[in-house]
Amino acid sequence: MSTFFETGHQKNVANILKLNQTIATFGPTYNPSNNNIKLPALGTLYTNANTKLTDVNTNFTNWKNATNSRELIFKPLTTQVTQILGALQSLGIPQQTIDDFESQVKKFRSSGSKLTKADSGIVVAPPEAKIGEPVETVETISHSTSQRSFDNQLQHFQKIILILQSVPTYNPNEVPVKVVTLQAQLANLISLNNAANTSYATLKNARIQRNTFLYAKDTGVLDLVKQVKAYVKSVYGAKSQQYAAVNAIKFTRVVPKKSAQ
Repeated sequence: MSTFFETGHQKNVANILKLNQTIATFGPTYNPSNNNIKLPALGTLYTNANTKLTDVNTNFTNWKNATNSRELIFKPLTTQVTQILGALQSLGIPQQTIDDFESQVKKFRSSGSKLTKADSGIVVAPPEAKIGEPVETVETISHSTSQRSFDNQLQHFQKIILILQSVPTYNPNEVPVKVVTLQAQLANLISLNNAANTSYATLKNARIQRNTFLYAKDTGVLDLVKQVKAYVKSVYGAKSQQYAAVNAIKFTRVVPKKSAQ
């Protein structure tokens, strides 16, 4: 079974604070010439890292809310287009028109069957990873397949409306299947789909910013932590209690360096 590091980023950020608190107990003897690993800089590092983390969490919530709203409004459409097909068939219009409409309905249903909920960005360690060891894991978020399906449904729904507009006798008494109602519904569907897409783009950017801050080569938090530990080792010794204390604070490379540039 794969090991899941759903809180890998959060743990890394929490450990920055733990590292700072540990170093603070060393007093004035912790005095590196590297400004990036001085105690005040490490305090700022934690503040900024926590902000990056909060941005991701906030944007993740916004994205989930937007996708949930989209899914709720798209869900009844398959039943609705079937009802519209029945209304159209009741008019005694040419079979060719019915066939064209049925073709769009089939495409619509096919697109809807491919809709999938995007995952929450679960982080999965390689099978060979051992609990407690530093590992490189991969964070993913399924989106593209689901998004194409929503886009396809919108396209087919729009074509369905155009076919209805081409039938002079299509003037149902039922408000939900009137052309003007369907046009307003389409506009709302497009708006919610765009909102979901925008929220995803914002979330993706927030993740990029977080990943770069934490894991980028040389400038990322994890590489700075290595510099801190190296300095403590040089000043207090490899067998010192100070080095043992900071070295015991573990960080997990959730995102590979090459993916955090």
